[in-house]
Amino acid sequence: MKNKLISIIIPCYNVEPYLPRCFKSLQKQTLGIEHMELIFVDDASTDHTWDTLKAIESAFPGSVLIIQNEQNQGLGYSRNLGLSYATCPYVAFLDSDDWVEPEMYQSMYEKMVQYQCDIVRCQYIRDYGVAPISPEEKCTGKQDRLLLIDSIAKRKGFLQTDSLGFTAWDKLIRKDFLTRHNILFAEGAAYEDHPWSSLLYLYAEHIYVLEQRFYHYFVNNSSIVLTKNQEYHHDFLIVGLMKWQEWVNRGFLKYYRNELECNFLLETYLGYIKVLFLRFSQIPYEHFLVLKQEVLARIPDYRKNPYISTAFTPVNQILLELLVTNVTREALDEIALSVKNVWQSVTIFTATHIPFSPPADDTYLPLHVGRASAEDLGYLGDDTGDNISLINCFYGELTGLYWIWKNYHSSDYAGLCHYRRYFLNDSHQIMSKMDYLRIFSSYDVIISKPVHSEKTYYECYKEAHNINDLLTVGEAIQKLYPEYYPYFEQVLESHFIYSGNLFAASKVLFNQYADWLFTILKASSQQIDTSTYDNYHRRVYGFLSEQLVYVWVKGRDLTYYECEVGFTQEKAETVNLKKALAQLIALGDISQAKLLFKDTVKDRPDVLLPGSDLSQELKTIYQILNVCEKERLRGHDSLLKYSRDLGKLITHYTRITEILYHMSAKQATPKDIQYLKYTLVSKPALQAIIDATPDYRSVDLNRYL
Repeated sequence: MKNKLISIIIPCYNVEPYLPRCFKSLQKQTLGIEHMELIFVDDASTDHTWDTLKAIESAFPGSVLIIQNEQNQGLGYSRNLGLSYATCPYVAFLDSDDWVEPEMYQSMYEKMVQYQCDIVRCQYIRDYGVAPISPEEKCTGKQDRLLLIDSIAKRKGFLQTDSLGFTAWDKLIRKDFLTRHNILFAEGAAYEDHPWSSLLYLYAEHIYVLEQRFYHYFVNNSSIVLTKNQEYHHDFLIVGLMKWQEWVNRGFLKYYRNELECNFLLETYLGYIKVLFLRFSQIPYEHFLVLKQEVLARIPDYRKNPYISTAFTPVNQILLELLVTNVTREALDEIALSVKNVWQSVTIFTATHIPFSPPADDTYLPLHVGRASAEDLGYLGDDTGDNISLINCFYGELTGLYWIWKNYHSSDYAGLCHYRRYFLNDSHQIMSKMDYLRIFSSYDVIISKPVHSEKTYYECYKEAHNINDLLTVGEAIQKLYPEYYPYFEQVLESHFIYSGNLFAASKVLFNQYADWLFTILKASSQQIDTSTYDNYHRRVYGFLSEQLVYVWVKGRDLTYYECEVGFTQEKAETVNLKKALAQLIALGDISQAKLLFKDTVKDRPDVLLPGSDLSQELKTIYQILNVCEKERLRGHDSLLKYSRDLGKLITHYTRITEILYHMSAKQATPKDIQYLKYTLVSKPALQAIIDATPDYRSVDLNRYL
């Protein structure tokens, strides 16, 4: 391939869905695809990756070379193989599920030539694949740096920096630099770039660091480094030991022992501890013991290293002490949980449409849902960036879920709860960050604990909503994600009901759920007509989604924790109705109060639900209104004469019903009768209560009054 400047090596394994995005970003390079040698190495994929590569090569035969391994050899082997085919003076590596900005390779090539570098490095962005990078995000705000490492003293300082990182894909490298120093990737192990990158630090002399985020590192939950409980995670220690052996073989410990010991402690010892703590549901205690043994065999007097006091954070210094401390399996588990609290972030968004008092725990972040069409409450809103805030009346809290998916990428774990509804821990308190991390150490997803129902979910939904909408969702699932449909059918026939769309997971899984959910709801919306729905029922997509999280976790075969949910206050609409009724009762306007009650319940029947009316006072208030109305028809007003304060009236009415219950059981006491006479309760009022309560029909008031 003539006139080529850069060989880009792209290992591929079962990446059929991602290859088009990756290759498209290469086509858009301002350097020009005609100046690039694209070497794709298919590592014996079992999907249609090879067919996709053949189509790419056929379309661009002058720029694309494809190679196929007969059997799966791993990333290190594939990169080395690609490097052996490279013919250009400069090489780069690109992971096939990632992609790059259009100007990446031209910018790096220009710096390489201008400053005669061994290596040019750019910056990267962790990308969840949901939104394009903005111009502001592309720049780190730092100044580019040209590094000249031409003495042992300078290299000692350089070894204590993170100037090159430890990944392969964010660099452009002079090919003869790699060849001259025999720098190859470790083969047959994961984390193959760790020994490779350590040699770059030890040999490179001219380095240019670009402070532009040109590389999109796709945070893919199925990637090797993120998948939990896999044996290959133990390769982290293996490649660390390989790295040490390379230093020994090449004589670097003679010149840089203190610096390389520090590197080994930071990257291999602490790095492997991080892998053990974060990549396994149950910490492999035996592997922890092996780690200690291997480290002490190489650095028995690690405390004498002069960099310990400056290069290690307080947490890392504590973890260093585990090298010489006898730690039980149980103690290690607790240490891991405490360290996760430092290493990992959890953000639980609290969806609200009213002012409220958020939990004091900064794990919870208020999110004003539907803010695009409402008065600003002063909270973070769901109306910025890519959003669906304007259709909150149809989606409810899901506009918040959508916003988090598209716009928030700053936490390891994310979740959604409500301003009055939260996940509770075993002590029935609102969950803390440590509570979440403890659960996430064993489970993929947290969902709400379902409520058992005597009726099937199908029957419950049919009674409360339009069943055709639910069936439409089923049709969308059957068409778009047929492998999930059996779990949807299971939900229809089940007797458990999830509510509220409360959900928490790693941000990667959070995004994948949101993508799945909104794909289904978008397809369903083409068939669902909400034009005749009232304000309550038109939030149809919020209702339809409540059971779908269960369908998703079952379809994905994820581990899930069903968490108890607690209410901290009543629904705003319920509270507002009570306040309005109290005002009308204070004025003695019973007919208007009764009309308001009926109109509100007709428009928002959810105000009566146990989760909305926690005290269950609304039904009592309605009974009071009925009694007052019937009293007036007979020329009495005893309840309102007793009090027009709603709270006192509820207490008074409750006492009257208790007395009538005693009468029906023939257990009325003189104190009961005295209360009725003292408070001047009229017979028409008592009779109205008796007429409305079948259990009291046997009561003969003349016997007592």
